[in-house]
Amino acid sequence: MTLGAICFRDRPFPQIITAASTSGFAGIGLTVGQCVSALERGLALEELPKRIEDAGLEVAELELVRLCDEGPTRWANSLVEDLVGTIQPDRLHTAAFTGETAKAADEFAALCQRHPGTPVAVEFMPYSVVENAESALSMVSHAGTDNAAIVLDIVHFFRSGSTIEQLDNRLLEHVAVVQLSDVSARPGVGLADEARHLRTYPGRGNLDTVGFLTKIIRVETDLPPISVEPVSDALERLPLEVVSEEVMFTTLQILEKAELSASNTTP
Repeated sequence: MTLGAICFRDRPFPQIITAASTSGFAGIGLTVGQCVSALERGLALEELPKRIEDAGLEVAELELVRLCDEGPTRWANSLVEDLVGTIQPDRLHTAAFTGETAKAADEFAALCQRHPGTPVAVEFMPYSVVENAESALSMVSHAGTDNAAIVLDIVHFFRSGSTIEQLDNRLLEHVAVVQLSDVSARPGVGLADEARHLRTYPGRGNLDTVGFLTKIIRVETDLPPISVEPVSDALERLPLEVVSEEVMFTTLQILEKAELSASNTTP
């Protein structure tokens, strides 16, 4: 299980690895911003993998290559790609917030080809160019490479109008990671603001997390890697050690409920 990168925006790198390791996570996610922040604090980028390994962790996911972005972000994209060789993450994440669908698909395919030894997972979001699971599947098909994959974020899955019935072999065979968190409907709040600022721990909101995980277990038997990202401005005011512990406890609890549900309903 991974403590997702956006759980600790603006946290010092040593604090990130200490909290994740102490709470029993197997891996962490990293963003290019966190890597640059570590560099600014005097920690050479080449030291990051050693520090992470010494803490008993691995880099599960590296974020984020922004497809179709022609502005200054392209330099950040280049740094993310350069870091793949240094950090050696289990997977590289990408998304598209600007541009046309066809161009995003072409750039995704090229990204997969540039990093053949690393799974490259596209994240669909209802407010992005890749709006839903079907669009993500089309991207993977267009790429046509073994490393093309999908980030299955529970919030984006439900908020894009997807239903539990869509969690079938056709989708799940391409899922590199399942990202968990939770939300509750708030009148007047846009989907992007909700996803980026108002999430909570798995099982604490109104999403059918147990049903979601139960269906995945019934289809796949073994769950894909789990990353937990309760992205929240409010939770960022708490000590990271507290957030990390709560992430672990709530996620284990919801996974236990899903496994029990699957065992009671599987013939």
